[in-house]
Amino acid sequence: MVLPQFGWSENEQQILQLEKALMRVQQEAQAIHQQFLMIQELRRNEILGSSVADLPNAATQTTPIPKYEEMMRRQQERKDRVEMYTAELDRLYARFSVLNAERQALMEQISALEQLPLE
Repeated sequence: MVLPQFGWSENEQQILQLEKALMRVQQEAQAIHQQFLMIQELRRNEILGSSVADLPNAATQTTPIPKYEEMMRRQQERKDRVEMYTAELDRLYARFSVLNAERQALMEQISALEQLPLE
């Protein structure tokens, strides 16, 4: 990336480039965080809703009692979804951690360049 020379020193140009990279990393980290929160809520709802969905309403006479095989299939599907959400949460957390480390490194580089005397 080449920036026009408007009387800016090389340090200032590097700082601008690093700040752009920092902004990109922060935007991606924010998107990852939002995805994490959504998946976390889906997982929570799946876990909390599991016991209620398996039992038929005792007050309703017209609801047939589900077959054992059907109940076991539903439980397995729910368990699979929870495991899928958990794996996705782990992946998002790992990516967020990498972005956070990258953000920290960029901030340190910017800080170091700002400490240098102007050319």
